[in-house]
Amino acid sequence: MNIACDARALVGRHTGVGTWTTQVMGGLAADASTRILLGASKALDLPEALHLPNVSVLPRQRLPLPGSLWLHLALPAALQRAQADVFIGSLAILPRRSAVPGIAMVHDLTPRTHPEHHTLITRMTFSPFIKASLEKAQAVVVGSEATRSEVLEHFPWAQDRLHLIGYGVDQFFSPSDDPDEGDETRRLFADGRPYILHLGTLEPRKGLQTLVESWDRLHEIMPDAPSLVLAGGEGWDIGPLVERIDRSPNVARIHRPGYVTRDQARALMRHTGAFVLASEAEGFGLPLAEAIACGAPCIASDIPSLHESGAGATLFTPVGDSEQLAQAIAHALEPETARTMRRASAARHSSLSWQPIIDQWRELIQSVVG
Repeated sequence: MNIACDARALVGRHTGVGTWTTQVMGGLAADASTRILLGASKALDLPEALHLPNVSVLPRQRLPLPGSLWLHLALPAALQRAQADVFIGSLAILPRRSAVPGIAMVHDLTPRTHPEHHTLITRMTFSPFIKASLEKAQAVVVGSEATRSEVLEHFPWAQDRLHLIGYGVDQFFSPSDDPDEGDETRRLFADGRPYILHLGTLEPRKGLQTLVESWDRLHEIMPDAPSLVLAGGEGWDIGPLVERIDRSPNVARIHRPGYVTRDQARALMRHTGAFVLASEAEGFGLPLAEAIACGAPCIASDIPSLHESGAGATLFTPVGDSEQLAQAIAHALEPETARTMRRASAARHSSLSWQPIIDQWRELIQSVVG
């Protein structure tokens, strides 16, 4: 079977959809009878997990094209030449004129439901095409119950082809058994001090101004509060966040290391005093699940999707409420609370695995191709 996938999330630095693409396509490639065809308008940076003999990259067009034009104009012919049996639209959008059966993977509908959190180009390449893509798809997959509810609210007619297949966590993310790793991580990222961590692209929907405000409030409760590490690549409209950081009376203890490697991300999550995801909107919140797997005490926004990823192992606070977030962080830093939360993280970790997800995808693809 030849499975083609939109692999634009593997161009440049990988974030959440890049992780999903790596894990699902790599898992499907474990079947030697399956051939994985990855397509993108630009050169891919394939992770080691996809360096497999039955994983190949579709030839790119000679003239460079923006991603959306590539998807609709160049990709259909490439799929036909490669004899693809099915195409997975990992960013929810399917090529309009392709005859290959398509599966739309909807991680979230935020370009439609929260347009203020996205660039103009993202809105222009998503919102005008999402309805036609879901109509065209043989199957529509959502990664969380929260996204399922949003899809049914906006496209109720898609119910008969809607499937919920969630996310897992790579076993790479796990608690540390090296006592020296924590000292080295604190030295590299927080001037040797304890720290609170956010990990993810620095963009408006992540609620980072609320996090900085709550961290400043935390100093009223704990004058010697841990440092704040905002790890992740810079997204769009970062100016207001930078201005808020510069206004902080504790700015010297706010660290922005930029995009971090997978190894660095794990080390940061293993040794943080608390992991905070203050997002205003998420499809699932994979970094939260990964932080739980690393044993971190976690605090997150009280939104449905984060309840799914952090169930039973997370403190939840209202979106945008910096005072309650500061109180929750202070509570999580208490030694007894931290021990309780780490035990809850260990219990939650046992239920986070990619293998059941891969099995569900394989079954769905076989039903579509059949």
